[in-house]
Amino acid sequence: MKTVPEISNDHPGDPVHNKAGSFCEPRSDERNTIFSRMELVENSDAYNEYYSMHPERKEIDDFFREAREQREDDIHIRRQVDSTFDLLKDMRQFARGEAAEQQITISPSEATAYLQQLAQSYGAVVFGTALLGESCFYKIRGRGNEYGKGVNIDKRQGIVFGVHMNLQQIRQAPKPEASAEVVNGYARVALAGLALSYCIRSWGWKADCTMDGRADVILPIAARYAGLGSIGRSGLLLTKEYGPCIRLGAVLTDLPLERTKRNECNESRVCAACRKCAEACPGKALDMNYHENGQFHPVNDNECFKKWLEFGTDCGLCIAQCPLSR
Repeated sequence: MKTVPEISNDHPGDPVHNKAGSFCEPRSDERNTIFSRMELVENSDAYNEYYSMHPERKEIDDFFREAREQREDDIHIRRQVDSTFDLLKDMRQFARGEAAEQQITISPSEATAYLQQLAQSYGAVVFGTALLGESCFYKIRGRGNEYGKGVNIDKRQGIVFGVHMNLQQIRQAPKPEASAEVVNGYARVALAGLALSYCIRSWGWKADCTMDGRADVILPIAARYAGLGSIGRSGLLLTKEYGPCIRLGAVLTDLPLERTKRNECNESRVCAACRKCAEACPGKALDMNYHENGQFHPVNDNECFKKWLEFGTDCGLCIAQCPLSR
């Protein structure tokens, strides 16, 4: 077995990061996330260009790519997870579309109330709207056929929502059953986001859906802007009702909306005083220190992803062990 290369967490900037330890600084380059890097094909133009800019990441990334393999235990669950990601890939083509030529007249408050009800009918348990700041957006795309393209932020009105994941399944982490529930959450927020986008377009307004692999925004940061919670030690959004045990989606639109009320709660103070996720992290990838202001150090995405490869799943122990998940 090959020795794991020396790895480091060398990302500078504001300690805010997205799912499973992928660190994101304001207007960050999505190409630097572990998910984007793992999609690079050896000796392709994108591969050669990226590692000419970041030679320090090539050795560990090549090791990760070679280490990925299909495990045979619980193969039926693992293939269900892979097939759902394939479904999500096929759904991305519907994330954007043309608005109807004739706009309907609807007030911001009426539109917001109707869209919240629609999101809830598709399983959303948290919902918020906000005029998103620049830090919510990637600067350069890093996945799919838009790799390397700049992100247009002309639509700043954001609708952010989340579905609750089944805690019994998440508490089986790092077993494949937890991964199956995670990808189920991705699929459900994608469907809700598409339903919202199609509705808004039918009203004659622009709307783009953010979903797995086709992200317009960095979801935890956008959710914080929308008043749904705060960023926790694990780099995930903490909500008052469900802690980090949710999956987030978002829609960007030029439809005027009413600003939803912020969810005032003390989850960041609870997180600052608690280290259960960091203690449970098998890769020791989370900040163990106490930070009264809730600004935790970045998740070490290399150490996090190394455990994903070891388990053959996307771990999830940080969510399972969080007391706020309840």
